[in-house]
Amino acid sequence: MKEQDHIDSILNSLDGIQRAEARPFMHTRVMARLREESSFWTRAGSVIAKPAVAVCCLVTILTLNIYLIVDGNNKQQQQAETVTTAGTESDILQNENFILASNTSYDFNK
Repeated sequence: MKEQDHIDSILNSLDGIQRAEARPFMHTRVMARLREESSFWTRAGSVIAKPAVAVCCLVTILTLNIYLIVDGNNKQQQQAETVTTAGTESDILQNENFILASNTSYDFNK
């Protein structure tokens, strides 16, 4: 008996149903929106505003920044190593000998 009452209540709930109606001027609004001219900036803004695009741009910028920071540190270390290796004793002695040789005047007419 409970099942029959339940089924009847479900069927009776459909008695007052009516067809759905659109709001006034809905068709006009939709058509105006479709015809709306969009500039480059509105299209670009709508693309950038999508979460997937925004996250990809953010990840790309962060990755590029991290790469540039790490690469800059490596270059600084390489430059520091180059400066320290250029100051070895043999390099210093060769430079002093060159300076001494160029400062000494020789008289080839002797």
